[in-house]
Amino acid sequence: MHLFEDLADRLNALVNSRRLRISLAALLALSAIALALSPVLMPPGPAGEPTLVAARDLSPGTLLAAADTKVIHIPGELRPSGALSGFRESGARLLTSAARTGEPLTDVRLVSPSHGPPGTSTVPIRLADPDVADLLHPGTRVDVVAADAHRRQLASAVTVVTVVAPTGDSPTPRSNATKGPLVLIAVPTEAATPLASAALDTPVTITLR
Repeated sequence: MHLFEDLADRLNALVNSRRLRISLAALLALSAIALALSPVLMPPGPAGEPTLVAARDLSPGTLLAAADTKVIHIPGELRPSGALSGFRESGARLLTSAARTGEPLTDVRLVSPSHGPPGTSTVPIRLADPDVADLLHPGTRVDVVAADAHRRQLASAVTVVTVVAPTGDSPTPRSNATKGPLVLIAVPTEAATPLASAALDTPVTITLR
């Protein structure tokens, strides 16, 4: 009787040992398959550099909000110079020209409501015809022309930063309301002083780009 029990125990041990070896072999095979398929099952992270782009079509003068932008990754060699990496870099700034959906946003495309792009200075001017200011908005590109007999060009392809409406509360005999809106123009720094001087002495107007 004991002989049969001992034989049964050995057979059970042998079967269990074979099952263990089979289980281990199956586990190793599954591990190998998982490693081989890992590039497919786990795609690599985004390639390229984070770049801020327009999330929708944007018009000139848009005051950027987070919903207007998104971040995508593009290869470094395709990334424009001055491209922004995230919305925090854009801040609450105005778009100087239209942007299509997916177009990268760069530093020179944005101005603050009170300052122009890098390398520019902001010059306040009043137009000979105040009604023309109604056609302007932040980001409008214009030429500034002397409204005199010579009609000389004072600035070319410059950007309107903002238009300040007259308040009508000036203490001077000629009120701001009489003189019309104040137009702030971002011009190259070297051209700022000549333009400001000319605008003081000569009536000026603008042509729209």
